[in-house]
Amino acid sequence: MLRSSLSRASTSCLRGLSAAASSSSLQPRFLSSSVSRLSDNLQKPLAFAFDIDGVLKAGPNVLPEAKRALQILEGNNPRKQKIPYIFITNGGGKHESARAKDLARELEVPVTQDQVIQAHTVMKSLVPLYGDKPILMIGGPETPPNAAREVMQSYGFQNVYTALDLHAHAPAAWPFSTVHPDQLPYVRREDFSKIRFAAILVFHDSREWGRDTQIIIDILRSHNGVFGTEHPPTEPLPDKQIPIYFSHGDLLWGNDHSVVRFGQGAFRLAIENVYKHTTGRDMESVVFGKPHRITYDYANELLRQHLISMSGAETAEAAKAVGPSVWMVGDNTESDIKGAVDFGWSSALVRTGVYKDHNGPPNHKPTILVDNVEQAVIEAIQREWKL
Repeated sequence: MLRSSLSRASTSCLRGLSAAASSSSLQPRFLSSSVSRLSDNLQKPLAFAFDIDGVLKAGPNVLPEAKRALQILEGNNPRKQKIPYIFITNGGGKHESARAKDLARELEVPVTQDQVIQAHTVMKSLVPLYGDKPILMIGGPETPPNAAREVMQSYGFQNVYTALDLHAHAPAAWPFSTVHPDQLPYVRREDFSKIRFAAILVFHDSREWGRDTQIIIDILRSHNGVFGTEHPPTEPLPDKQIPIYFSHGDLLWGNDHSVVRFGQGAFRLAIENVYKHTTGRDMESVVFGKPHRITYDYANELLRQHLISMSGAETAEAAKAVGPSVWMVGDNTESDIKGAVDFGWSSALVRTGVYKDHNGPPNHKPTILVDNVEQAVIEAIQREWKL
């Protein structure tokens, strides 16, 4: 049921980009046969997609190779040509416009919000299903600045509640901590006996695993999605579980700590096991982010639009006809490289993040294995341009 719902929703995820591609300003000026001949004669346009953590940054620190790599794409290359690029991260927690400003400041290049795909960006595809229904949002900053609820509302979700709201409403639901006084002004007060949650969206990594696990399981085991209730033991569990969506599935991720950290994928495994042990049933869920195809569909169409807007008329027509030749640069074989391989992109695996040589060969073979992002960009350009 969740998979079929996602399939319907994923169409709307790309609708905006597809509409832009079919707008009058982008209509082909040649007959389709002409476009076909043109695309045969032109080199496939080059584009890049970058992971952020472990590739461009180590925790809060920008890697020096990252700035040099992006300057190459900004035109400091043998052809003096700008090469389009986007950022695809399983991170998030703030609006894409805020992340774009951060990246522009840190990397010292112009970055617009339509170059940024975060793990939860593709959750916009769920608005047709849940835009006007009560949803429980988990993870991300629960208070300003960059409050996750505000980001979800900007996507089109009109009725968003957080674990903080439920904890403030029922402190005994998680008695091991209390809502801080500074958080109280941002709590949404409701009579939750009258709220029926339609879905749970794990928007970003949980800040409080214990509390959030408890509240998620409470909703999944509730009677008709009402917090503080339990399905009557005399009645069979409903066939349809309350849907739960995770913005990404990374088990591990790298920052400036010496050892890799647990990601949202570990959080999902914990919830699945608790749900299994308390209900005897397997939990159904949908996972977004890398390496899942819906994210790469979104990214590929985004890159096509960048190529069309940046190119001359003939190259733009070729970009429409054949699409870009994309290189994914990442540090995680299970998300970055697997997603690229499955989608048909080229890939560069770097040694500055999750992947370490001493752990053995990568589970998913990249096109190239290099020390850092600068080497990845240089070698990819040399291969594509046959320098």
